[in-house]
Amino acid sequence: MNSSDRIATQRYAAAYDGLSSTNEEAVRRTADLRAAEEALVSVQEFMTSPRITLQQKKDVVRAALAAAPETASFIELLLDAKRYALLPAVTRAVETLLDGRLNIVRAQVFSARELSAEQKKKTGEALSARYGGKAEVSFHTDPNLLGGLKIWCRGELVDGSLQGQLAKLQEELTK
Repeated sequence: MNSSDRIATQRYAAAYDGLSSTNEEAVRRTADLRAAEEALVSVQEFMTSPRITLQQKKDVVRAALAAAPETASFIELLLDAKRYALLPAVTRAVETLLDGRLNIVRAQVFSARELSAEQKKKTGEALSARYGGKAEVSFHTDPNLLGGLKIWCRGELVDGSLQGQLAKLQEELTK
């Protein structure tokens, strides 16, 4: 994605998020946008075809999203601006804004083996304390890890894996 698309994505996401005056409304609107994106996946080729008129595309959006007219209007706006291809990125950006509203910190934790319930709980608590918010953590096993954890959170990698520690040690020894 080029910088122009990234800027546009953030602006559309901020505008869509700005339509919500309460957190409850923001949750509903975000769910509507996610559902709309998923509903339109099956007609992706139709929606991106230059042979289909703008009006035909809008008609499909209105029909598919009859239960969420505000979301349909937003997607029509993307169509008018020739920015429909940004819909998945805008949806992710809106979800990120919602997390900010709700003070949710999302993280992915990778370990060599499945963590116990107690380890998962303590990891979530540590992430909440470090990042200040309610941690929503997805746990994954990575057989390539020898031990320890790798944690991705807010664009940051916390590498507590054995491989990471060995790489740091090797770097220090070769200085």
